[in-house]
Amino acid sequence: MSNLTRIDYGIDTKNRIINFGVIDFSESLDNGGDVSWLSCELAVRGLKLLESESNKPIEIHMSSPGGDPFYMLRLYDHIQKSSCQIKFFGSGLIASSATWIMAGCDERYLDKHTWILIHDSPSTGERGSPIKLTDYEIDVGMETGLQDQLNRIYAQNSKMPKEFWDQFVKRDLWLSAEEAIYLGLADELIEPKKRGNVRKKRAANLKEKPDAAELKKIVEKLRGRVHLPNAINITVNSSFDESDDSLIVPEEIIPVIS
Repeated sequence: MSNLTRIDYGIDTKNRIINFGVIDFSESLDNGGDVSWLSCELAVRGLKLLESESNKPIEIHMSSPGGDPFYMLRLYDHIQKSSCQIKFFGSGLIASSATWIMAGCDERYLDKHTWILIHDSPSTGERGSPIKLTDYEIDVGMETGLQDQLNRIYAQNSKMPKEFWDQFVKRDLWLSAEEAIYLGLADELIEPKKRGNVRKKRAANLKEKPDAAELKKIVEKLRGRVHLPNAINITVNSSFDESDDSLIVPEEIIPVIS
């Protein structure tokens, strides 16, 4: 643990970025993006550190399947009282508890192929069987109050009223990045770079038209491999990437021999 740096804990002090999640190389990384006590605690401590150094904006970068709603609310509340502007950058999957973190940030950006999953709060009860009726009623009352609070957070941070969220969170609701922006849960798509000028070899390969007979032969072989019943018509792509002058490949440095 002594050799771990702030980057290992997701805190990039140079660029004022919180990379949300937990990296533990001794365990599986499958749950590294979970909204847990540790991931939220590290995020809150990282925010406090960056806030103490400057009042410049702070970025939270996240891809998360969600997790515990109470630990999420701790991070959400800290974002609301932060002295800095908090910018959210989401990619891959932003699900469940992670969606409230996204919604509560001051600016919210999503990569084009990000998916959002919204549903009611995960059950916080872990009682064994059998459950006493009174305990069940207490749990239901708590869950109902929590969900009402969470739906209000959606309404406060989006274009849609609470009545909308009351209805639509009852089942899994998948949103594309564009749909999340349209509903007001996020603000803007992150535009990818036009990569044409760093893909010269790729472009040369793609522009070379394949032999029609050989292509048909290969497609037929692949069709049999995946058990497609009928032959399909294939049209070769003809569009290529545009270029962006800000994206370059450094020229090779040739040593000078004196």
